[in-house]
Amino acid sequence: MTSKSLTLRGLYPATVTPFAEDFSLDVPSLRKHLHTVASTSGVKGIVVNGGIGEILQLSLDEQVQIVKEAAAAVAHGQTVIAGISNSSAKRAAADARALKAAGADALLVLPPFDVRAYNRLRGHTPSVVAYFRELGEAGVPMIVFLYSPASGCAYSLDTLKALVEVPGVVGIKAACGTLDVYQPIWDALKDKVSILAAVDGPALPEFLEYGAHGALIGISTVGTSLWVELLEAVAKGDSARTTALMERCAPIMESVWENHHFKRPTSEVASHKEALVQLGQLPLSRVRPPSIGVTSEVRDEIRAGLLASGLLK
Repeated sequence: MTSKSLTLRGLYPATVTPFAEDFSLDVPSLRKHLHTVASTSGVKGIVVNGGIGEILQLSLDEQVQIVKEAAAAVAHGQTVIAGISNSSAKRAAADARALKAAGADALLVLPPFDVRAYNRLRGHTPSVVAYFRELGEAGVPMIVFLYSPASGCAYSLDTLKALVEVPGVVGIKAACGTLDVYQPIWDALKDKVSILAAVDGPALPEFLEYGAHGALIGISTVGTSLWVELLEAVAKGDSARTTALMERCAPIMESVWENHHFKRPTSEVASHKEALVQLGQLPLSRVRPPSIGVTSEVRDEIRAGLLASGLLK
């Protein structure tokens, strides 16, 4: 791999943002959640303020507070990755400086042109590169959040090839949906930056087995040690162990994340939080509007999934 300011290897769980009854930030629950995830053996770092962290519902002050809590929760050598989302590179860079001062080691950069007015620019490589170059002036290593083609805001392979030449870009979160999209990305860029598989569904082992430097996935905060074991089994080439672990993981991915084939109006974040509630790790599954909370039917589906996984007895 070429010289980059940060190398990412292993599991990086994306954490949630707990809210109280009045929708305010529940700091005690946040501290417990971050500590539980970060203290799991094998976890290389934690991600805050991502999509599952409800970044679109967080003020900058809240994002900074969450990063400070994450920095206090991690051990020496673990990485704090903070999500960032802003269509303006100038405003994003200002936010990045605040997050860096709070303790962020890297940024997970959500697609800046995921809005109607700018959507056409996601396919214009010079515009995408210019955004990352300006954001990079904040001096924080950047991870490109790559969405699937179905999202309408994915980057082309040519754009990714240009992005990895930006000095501050150190990794790609490859949430690209299918192995046929992932394969050319890994083949072309694996020696340039860290490639992190990002699949909250059954295709995850396929990505890992084909080649990945690690994984950055939200589902891994539900039974974190299970996902650490999965990555280790794949790395060792232990196909029998991988299959056995996926048999346990599959009901979690299906009941909580619907394998990324969303049919119910319930927010996947609310479902994720509900899983943590049932495991005794959060007091509430509350999400801020307009996201929709869980119903009794969804709670039952999640309970069934946790029972089938063995995480709930």
